[in-house]
Amino acid sequence: MEFSFSGPSGPLRIVLAIIVGLGAMGYGGYMYTAQSSAVESTETVEATIVSTSIEEIDNRKGSDEYSPHATFTYTYEGEQYTSSDMYPGDVAHEFPTKEDAQAQLDGYDSGATVSAYVPTNSPGDAFLQDETSNKPLFIAGLGAFLAFGTVISVFRS
Repeated sequence: MEFSFSGPSGPLRIVLAIIVGLGAMGYGGYMYTAQSSAVESTETVEATIVSTSIEEIDNRKGSDEYSPHATFTYTYEGEQYTSSDMYPGDVAHEFPTKEDAQAQLDGYDSGATVSAYVPTNSPGDAFLQDETSNKPLFIAGLGAFLAFGTVISVFRS
């Protein structure tokens, strides 16, 4: 892999590529840590499903993906909360078909009583499925590839 950084704006491109790469590494690392800590320190509570939906995500790469959502209410330490997080952290889980996304909502019919996982350090961010995603690691890896690829390319030229 080789980047072209020639011309008067070459140094600016180098700096920007490194900053973007390091930023992606930091963001991916932060998201992975956030979802991991949410899963590690939870208490299970009963929750009531209010509504469910499937969001269509236009990826502009030829095929759309779908993300399941469920809004639910729950009580933790005497306080009532509402959440719409299916999974821990802010990482969306996307599925290639609407049917795959709908399958994630099986058992989450409106009015159903289900288990929810409440992060003890952030009780307003409960989630329904106790599983993590590798997407943050992918983002961090992509950032590392960009930053280190840029540095290697600069030293080779």
